[in-house]
Amino acid sequence: MQDDTWRDHLANERTHLAWLRTGAAVLVVGLVVMRFADPDAISVGSILSGLPLMLTGVAAIVYGTQRYRHAHRRLEAQDPRPPGTLGPTLAAGVLVAAFVITAVMLSLLD
Repeated sequence: MQDDTWRDHLANERTHLAWLRTGAAVLVVGLVVMRFADPDAISVGSILSGLPLMLTGVAAIVYGTQRYRHAHRRLEAQDPRPPGTLGPTLAAGVLVAAFVITAVMLSLLD
């Protein structure tokens, strides 16, 4: 393997790890929001606040792994096609989740 190929594979692996870290962080934030959004107990509002973040975190982990495998196959085949558009879709999902959480949290205020 050439040096450039090794660098490309290592860059692909670093990108995969970044997706995993980001997905895990979003997932944990969703869990924290679900647990601590309502100080009394887990309520419908806290579930509606945390669940979108948790689902987005899981989707980021799945997408990052899928993207890593796809890029690995493309690197092995020396095929430079760009990845799909699911990344921006996940970013939009995080934005929508933030709006939903904000709305639910504001509705829980006395």
